[in-house]
This record gives sequence, structure tokens and C-alpha cells, in this order.
Amino acid sequence: MASSRSPYLLQHAANPVDWREWGEEAFEEAERRDVPIFLSVGYSTCHWCHVMAHESFENEAIAEQMNEAFVNVKVDREERPDVDRIYMAFVQSTTGGGGWPMSVWLTPDRKPFYGGTYFPPENRYGRMGFPALLERISELWQSRRSELIQQGDRFSQTMGSLPASANNESYSLDWSVPNRCLEELVRDFDEQWGGFGGAPKFPMPSYLSFLMEIADAQGLDVGKRELIGYSLDRMSDGGIRDFLAGGFHRYSVDRYWHVPHFEKMLYDQGQIAGNLADSARRLGRIDDLKTASEIVAYATEQLQSDEGGLFSAEDADSPLPDQPEKNGEGAFYVWSSSELRECLEENAYALIAAHFGVKEDGNVRAESDPHGDFNGLNALMRQGALGTSAAKAGLPLEQAGPIYADALVRLKDWRSRRPRPHLDDKILSSWNGLMISGACKVYQGGGGGSALELATKAGGFLAERLYDAETGTLYRSFRIDRGNTEGFAEDYASSMLAFIDLFESDGDCRWLELADRLASSLMERFWDQERGGFFASAAGDSSLIVRLKDDYDGAEPSANSMAALALQKLGLILEDRQLSEYARRTIEAFRYQWTRAPRSMPLMLVAMMRELRPMQQIVIVSGNDKETADRLLETTFQMRSLHSSVIRLEANSDWLRNRNNRLGSFESDGKSAAYVCDNFVCQEPAFDIETLKRHLERS
Repeated sequence: MASSRSPYLLQHAANPVDWREWGEEAFEEAERRDVPIFLSVGYSTCHWCHVMAHESFENEAIAEQMNEAFVNVKVDREERPDVDRIYMAFVQSTTGGGGWPMSVWLTPDRKPFYGGTYFPPENRYGRMGFPALLERISELWQSRRSELIQQGDRFSQTMGSLPASANNESYSLDWSVPNRCLEELVRDFDEQWGGFGGAPKFPMPSYLSFLMEIADAQGLDVGKRELIGYSLDRMSDGGIRDFLAGGFHRYSVDRYWHVPHFEKMLYDQGQIAGNLADSARRLGRIDDLKTASEIVAYATEQLQSDEGGLFSAEDADSPLPDQPEKNGEGAFYVWSSSELRECLEENAYALIAAHFGVKEDGNVRAESDPHGDFNGLNALMRQGALGTSAAKAGLPLEQAGPIYADALVRLKDWRSRRPRPHLDDKILSSWNGLMISGACKVYQGGGGGSALELATKAGGFLAERLYDAETGTLYRSFRIDRGNTEGFAEDYASSMLAFIDLFESDGDCRWLELADRLASSLMERFWDQERGGFFASAAGDSSLIVRLKDDYDGAEPSANSMAALALQKLGLILEDRQLSEYARRTIEAFRYQWTRAPRSMPLMLVAMMRELRPMQQIVIVSGNDKETADRLLETTFQMRSLHSSVIRLEANSDWLRNRNNRLGSFESDGKSAAYVCDNFVCQEPAFDIETLKRHLERS
């Protein structure tokens, strides 16, 4: 453990628990000692992981009990999502819920027979205390072992029996399931506070991406705008947003978006930035682009390494400013009114207090703070327009803007003197891909060159530090150096999308060539020849009791949804029918899942809708007049439909022309031109902006 590169495993290296890493050494020891495996899965910025570690894993007596009765294995879920996925499925199927820390007991051959999440050190919260549970499981292993083994066998057999799928047969696709998904989201929409469902409330970027796509395809009617725009408004006004440094916290513990779970995850930043950029571009909500650009600024300032790769997360917990020996959730982010007064001049305090709902005795509702962690403190939540806040503070509107801007700078500087939350500084391929794609959308939406700079640097890091060109292997993670774990399907699919978005953004064919190579590796290593779709992990890992497929677009998109979208777009750009066929077969392979639970795979439904729409290519040929080409490209970015593909033909696009022979016909005698093509039928070339606008409006 002490030699691990995982920040999570290193956090536990000094525990009195004799932790082992996932692997044959631990499995063989369990066989030799004839004891179960206790598997603990978490990640370094997980609040309740910290709590259980402090209460139980740092306790000498509990550690002794664990060491005597079990072989104890620690897994970083972010490094080994394949292991996490298998045992989370078990916990969810047997308890009806899941989360981290995840605690699972396995037979020595790694079959699970009991599991849960957080367990307290004594009986409370309606949960059995961890020591009592350890004793009970140890007793059952001695007295009723055969029953435990049978339970593990039943789960393994069930997980190995995949649901009915397309079996490579071709089915017609239609709008019925996307429309049903829309109806379900409308029913679950929170009309008062935006978003979907109640507390805890998550941003659910995949829902917003689905809504944007169906609105784009069927018309941007008022109802669909409302679901998207109102949700983004409430999120952007809520305490879930960091108004001082940019970025969004993980989720809100209440339905009001007020009190967040304060960790910041890279995958959230990338997806939410993309949602906001799409909203700004397609719905005309210009303020959303500013919020998206703030996310990019946060990722650049706090998450981007010197080499360009993007770190994974910042913790929810940090040392208390007045008690640095103790950690508290949200300690870096919340404010007392007295501290705000100390930081700001009187008129600035009045404006900030009015604008963010600051109260002398704190603004956090009791229901949002059951343990009293935020008594007397304020989580900043925007109350309305700045003009309204200025009136409440007794300030003229023309003075309020500069005072407000200066106050945010002062607050950020003041906050920066507090102890920062722990930074998980490992770099994950799939999460970097999500942030690259989000930043590219911000750039294309008019968010400026800084977004493209972040994306380009991160893309270069993926290509140079995490991808082995000789073997075609993408690796999962990097910290100090590249890790040994090869990438999973989600890493390949997310990185493919990122490289395609980079190509569309800057026209460099090296990105497209990388995406093409990753597609070949993805299909070779993960494709299910019998049923279609992609396994999450490559064949050959004997430590896994079953190979699963991602079939849920949750906080992170599923590998299969991302693969379908990437293969669709790459197939269209390269006019490669094989790639397009793999995309369609991937969609069809999950018919069982998305017909029975449309909301479980909203991004797969995005891919389906793109199959149902006329395929659109927009080809920009750069001639001698670069200024015209840039203006044509800018107009294309602003007006393109979500399902379109942008192909940039530059003087150095030989690889692309060779890969897609048809592109040789797009010539314009040295003039820059744009071709808008639907189903490979192109309108006449547009040499000026007005003509291009007419073509894009017609398509």
C-alpha cells in the first residue's frame, strides 16, 4: 500500500488494518488462511470514506478484529471501476441502495455474500455497528459457510446471465422511447426549484443533454426550454455553484440546490460546462456561457497539472480555519456573517448579504444540516438579479456592478488563505476526456481561447503520457508516472469523443487519427461478438468473476453510450460504414434496457435520435483568405445542430483526405468555403456568412 500511486490507498497506508491491494497475493492468502475477504472500496475525496476510516480503520481494536478474521483489501474505485462495478451491483441488488464507502465480504474466490456501504463503530443510524457485524460474519463463516458460498454462486451466475439483447439482428428505431423518456422527465421535474426529483438533488448532466437533443431535433418549444433553462438557472443560483472560483460541487443535500456535498469532481465540471455551453448556443441563454467559462477557469487554475493533464477532484472536507487539527465538510466554502463583515466594506457587505441571502445567525435550514455542522454559517446562494439586491442594500444599480465584482475578488483572496481541501492529483483518461469535450463546447460557443488551450493541453497529455502508440493501448491513470492498469471501455470511448471534439475545434488531424486508432482498439478489445455492445473491461483479467457492460448513464456517462456517440460521429467524418454499423449495433444491443427504463440510458437515446435524423456534415475548406475561413467556422460553431459533424480541410489535412477519399471533391479554387451536407447531399458552397446562415437555417 505504501508504494501505491493511488491517493486513496495512500490515505490508508498507516492504518493498523493490514490492507492488501486487489490481486492474486490477497486472494491466495484468503485461500491459505481459509477466511473471507473484506473488500473496502472508496476514493480519496469521499466524505463518508473519511468518517469510516477515522471511526473504524484507525481504531486499534477494530483493526485487530479485522486482521484476525479476514483478508482486508482496499480498492480505489476511480482506478478500478471494473471491480467497483461488479460489487456495487451486488450491494444494490441486495440492499436496494449503494454508495461509498462500499463494504463487501467475499469468498476467497471473490464471490460476494454480504455487503453494504458505511457502517458506524457502534449500533446507530439504524445500522449494525461495524465490530458487531464483523463478529457476526465471522461466526457465519464458521457455522453456515455453505449458505454463504451458495449466495455468492447465485450472484455470480445471475451477473453472468445478461438480459435479452439485439443479438446482432437489425431492428427499426423510432421516436417512441425518446418521447416516453421526455414524458418521464416532465413528470419528475421540480417546477419550484428545477432539476429532477427531491433531495438529495444531482445536476444529472445526461438528462440535460437528452433534453437539449430532443429539443434540437423536434423543435425548441417552450416546455423543453423550461426544463433545461429553469434547471440551469436554479443550479447556477444555488450553493452548489462556487461563485468565487468557478465550478460546481457534487450535489445538493436538499431540493433547493442550497447546501451542497462540497466535493468537486472533474467529470461534473466537464459535463456541466458542456450543458451550459449548449444552452447558451442553442437556447440563446448568454449568461450560461459565462458560467461555463468560469468552470473552465476553475479547472485551469486548480486542476490542470504543469504537463496539461487534469486532476480528479477536490475533497469536501478541509481543516477548520480556527481548529486546523480537525476537518469539517465545507469548511473551505462557508462563511459567518462576522467574517464577511471583516473582509468587506460596509456597502459591499450589504450588497453581498442581500445577493447571497446571508444571515447573522446563518442561512442553512435545519433540514439541510441534520448534524448541525453549519450552525451560524452561510452557504452562498444567489437570491435574484443584482439590481434587486442593490435596491435591498440601498445602492444605485450603476454602483452595484463594480462593488460586486470587487467584493468577489476580495472574498476569493480571503478564502484562499484558509487551508485548502485535499486534492486528488491522479489523472484519469475518461474524466479528462469529459472535461476536454466540455471545454471544446465552451470554445465553440464563443467562450474564448482559454477553453481551447485547456482542452489542447489535456488532449496532448492523453496522447503523450497515457497512450502507447506502439501497442494501441490507452492507460487508465497517471500520478507521478503512468500507472500499470490498462484503460477500460469508458476511457477509450470518452477519449475518442474528446479527440473528435478537438479536431472540430482546431482542425488538427492528429486528433482525428488518434480517435481512429482508439476506435480500432475499442472494437478489438471490448466488443461482444455474440450480443453486441462493449464490455467494460478487456478479456483476460482473472481477478474478475464476470465481465459486465456499462448500461447506465448516471453521474458519469456509460461507456456504451459514449462509444455509440463517438463511433457515429467518427463514422460520419470518415465516411466509414463499419464504424457507423458498430454504433447502430451498440444502440440495438441495449434495447432491453432503454425500452424498459428509458431514463437509465438518456445518452444512448441521444445516439438513437441521431440515427433517426438526417446525418449532417459541415465541411469548411480553408483557402488563401484565412479570415474568411475563420468567420465561416465561427458562424458554423454558433449555428450548427447538436448532431452535426464539422470537418475542417486545411492545407495539412492529407491524412484525412486519404482516409476519406470523398473529401477530395471539396475544392474551392483557393477560396475559403463552407458546404452544408445532409445525408451526404450538399448545398452549393457558401463563400460568405449570409449564404452560410441561410444554408444552416434550412438544414
